[in-house]
Amino acid sequence: MKKGFDKAVKVYMEILCAFGCFFYLAFCFCVLVQIISRNFLPSAPSWTEEAARYTFIYMVAFGCGVAVLKDEFVFVEFLRDTLEAKKLHMVNKVIRLIVTVIMLCISFFILTKSEPGFAILKFRMVSTAMEIPMQYIYFSQLLLFGFLCVSLVLRIIQMIVGWKELPEESEMQREIEEMKEEVG
Repeated sequence: MKKGFDKAVKVYMEILCAFGCFFYLAFCFCVLVQIISRNFLPSAPSWTEEAARYTFIYMVAFGCGVAVLKDEFVFVEFLRDTLEAKKLHMVNKVIRLIVTVIMLCISFFILTKSEPGFAILKFRMVSTAMEIPMQYIYFSQLLLFGFLCVSLVLRIIQMIVGWKELPEESEMQREIEEMKEEVG
């Protein structure tokens, strides 16, 4: 089961990464067009700033789920000096699990209580330069908190399944070296 679950998580992450990369490239293109047009053309197109902003928003919406699954959001270091490496690793596991559950509760609350009323507008509102209906822009927030909820649930399952696993020797060695550098 663990291998199948890990494979499903990997496919999910690759999908999010692919969409995130697409929006990153679109963001870079918009910024590049803006820079080139400001320097070499008489006037810059007004749509580039808006498009860059919206592609950045969608890039973040897809990237947050990947950051959660790669465990790149939270790391607690305040106990580093008082605990040995194995105990420090266990304390960090507990703290990470608690923080992940709290993040899941907050994301789920925002997704269910706040976002539907905000993201699904009852009246027609369009962006200034590109005249894109704002529902498409606000939909990114539903995606963001939806992907965050799914990623946080998957991360909690990963943490529970791998709970008894000891940290890799290289990770423990790195933590010990960092503790020595801080003391010395």
